[in-house]
Amino acid sequence: MQSCVSGLMQGFQAAFASDGTDWDFVPYDMYLYGGGGIGGWATLCGIPNGCVALTNLIKLHGALGSDILGHYNSSEWPSTATLPDLYYDDTGYGPTDYPAEWAVAKQPIPADEVLANVIPYSPLCHISISKWCYAAGVNLGTPNAYSFTHKNDRCGKLASEMAGYTAELINYYALNGASADPYVIPQVTADCMVCHKTSSNAPSTPAQVGKMDCIECHGGVGNYMTGGDVIIEDVWTEDGSDNAKNTFTAGDPIVYKVQFAVMGAGSAYVRTSKSKAKDGAGSKMRGLGKKETLLSGVHTWSWSDTIGAGDATGKARAVVTLQMFDFKGGGQLGEMKKIHKFTIA
Repeated sequence: MQSCVSGLMQGFQAAFASDGTDWDFVPYDMYLYGGGGIGGWATLCGIPNGCVALTNLIKLHGALGSDILGHYNSSEWPSTATLPDLYYDDTGYGPTDYPAEWAVAKQPIPADEVLANVIPYSPLCHISISKWCYAAGVNLGTPNAYSFTHKNDRCGKLASEMAGYTAELINYYALNGASADPYVIPQVTADCMVCHKTSSNAPSTPAQVGKMDCIECHGGVGNYMTGGDVIIEDVWTEDGSDNAKNTFTAGDPIVYKVQFAVMGAGSAYVRTSKSKAKDGAGSKMRGLGKKETLLSGVHTWSWSDTIGAGDATGKARAVVTLQMFDFKGGGQLGEMKKIHKFTIA
């Protein structure tokens, strides 16, 4: 938490150095409480907590706070975007009495050595870190070749990226009076809120408050939505050369890809169900049929449409529905659907 607040404060200090502001008098140490998700409880991650704390000091937490949490919740971390080389040096910045064990790495590990890039779908420290460690195949103390842990490298990069994102939101708001990235609740969560309203008092649909993705805690439980055992993280289209595209020329080859996570222990049988791609005229281009026995983890499937999009143009879409079954024949465990929209010009 402190890393984001102190970095952003330093930006304000530098920007207003000649204006005699009070930024120099705000103690960074007042934000140490957010480390470890507050007292080691792994609740709200300190990174978005720190970013929103900074916006509170400039009276923008109401305008930007939800968007900051939403960006953390639904972005892939560490980002696959190329980061500039980062060198940490406390000379002239912040407290000088850090304990020795808090010493930070001098340089992040290269992007091609990052073991996993994962969307947390939650602002909670526990879920965010545990999901990433699971995908990366490491524990909290697993070291890398640079004498610090993979987990600390991941969180350090995330703090840097979120601080930069927050600075961009603040700058945009200062110029335009609005957020550059307003958060929109995913449809699958909005569907839950149709019944689980704040005013509901029915035992079967108790009231809820918040914007977090329901599936992280309620997937596949009782009357709640299914899908907690197979989670579609992304659906996208490519041109056949590993280049993601949203616009194609009629007749171009199209590759449909889906990345999904199989949750839980053991192995599972996952297949597509009622999945399809339709061109701009609504005509079916290709059925997306595939099945495979998979271990728990993150997987990517792809289908190549060698026929192409034909002559139709306009808005097109690929609908992917995955169903997961117990490997030992115990029946269906979960199902999830996601739609990817693209254009045929």
